Amino acid sequence: MVSRQSVPVTRMAGLQRAARMAGESFGYEDARIGAEPGLDWLHTRGLWWLAATAAGAGLVLLHFS
Repeated sequence: MVSRQSVPVTRMAGLQRAARMAGESFGYEDARIGAEPGLDWLHTRGLWWLAATAAGAGLVLLHFS
């Protein structure tokens, strides 16, 4: 029987490993941020919204140009 997978198993394993490593790095980053007692969460949230707004504006600019 012929395999009909569009992605070979070796590539899929590499993609899964890369995704797992990326998830682990984000997990460590979250743990580090949560451990800082003097972190101003309102200021941090504002920076994330600013970054998201800038990214959205860039995507809109690319879409309509």
